[in-house]
Amino acid sequence: MRVVVHSGPFAPPRCPPPAGEVHLWALDLDRLPAELAEALTPDERDRAARYKAGPVREQFVAVRGAARHVLGGCLGLPPHAVPIVYGANRKPALPDGGLHFNVTHTPGLGLVAVAGRRVGVDAERVRAVPDADGLVGRFFSAAERAAFRALPADDRPAAFLRGWVCKEAVIKAAGASVQYLDAFDVELHPARPPAVLAVRHPALAADGWAVGQWEPVRGFLAAVAVEGTSGIRMTKGE
Repeated sequence: MRVVVHSGPFAPPRCPPPAGEVHLWALDLDRLPAELAEALTPDERDRAARYKAGPVREQFVAVRGAARHVLGGCLGLPPHAVPIVYGANRKPALPDGGLHFNVTHTPGLGLVAVAGRRVGVDAERVRAVPDADGLVGRFFSAAERAAFRALPADDRPAAFLRGWVCKEAVIKAAGASVQYLDAFDVELHPARPPAVLAVRHPALAADGWAVGQWEPVRGFLAAVAVEGTSGIRMTKGE
């Protein structure tokens, strides 16, 4: 599975991704054109207005506007006319199911992923997470807890962030909720390739899950999960 990451100045595509490819746009939220927000529908503007925190509201507006431009380019539609619907757990989707997409945002960075199969993305700023041990105990599986605690203390911060973004990406690709975070195992060891090692709940059923991890920009860690059994090869877009 080839994953093409576009990280330069934002430019929507002119066609959908080729079969067997995922295309990702890494967005500098501080430099996106303001007019992207004009693509939002009235319902999306209402949703944005419900965010109490101004920065989160601005992130949603910027990333949803960029997603509409990306999908519009893929489908040959004006961005505001892209028919986004909501499935299980409020996952945004296109109604015909032929093209899949997912988005995520965190302060300073947004991601938009498009593929011909189910896809999910997540990103986090690289940092020391307070009470990572407690979060692992609360959200990770028994196998992951054991693997995490077997690591040297110096490796645990990276292992936690690796595990968190990979698990969130899988959950989002499957359209599942966070209550299933402990229903599958991912590879936590920072020196090993990211992977889904086991799945134990039908909510996460798929023809396998492939997971990739990368640094979209310095200081951030991101993961992409794609339905399928082939490995992921990350490449840079033009």
